[in-house]
Amino acid sequence: MSMPIQSILGALLYAGVTVTPAPGGLLQVTPASRLTPELRGLIRSGKADLLHWFASAPNDPEPPADPADWRELAAAYYTHHFNCPVCIAAGRGTQYGLRCGTGAGLWRAYSE
Repeated sequence: MSMPIQSILGALLYAGVTVTPAPGGLLQVTPASRLTPELRGLIRSGKADLLHWFASAPNDPEPPADPADWRELAAAYYTHHFNCPVCIAAGRGTQYGLRCGTGAGLWRAYSE
């Protein structure tokens, strides 16, 4: 019986590890230095579920046409943030990694 995706992501987040999809059906894990044999096994056993979860994640919002409207920028960023395990982990502090490319762009536009 496989572990629920929320449990897998929670265990990785608790360990300070982020997982993102990579080309070719692979997963990128950062920082690799935090991987333990148990976490490696968890990722291997849940790989198909993780890839499916990433593929079925909601589409990222487009930034608003008028960058001066900070409310739209905030809504776009937070919609992405709470649906992206990479960005939600990054929001906990620099020791948890960086935002994904989409999240970094939305955050930059919002914070400017």
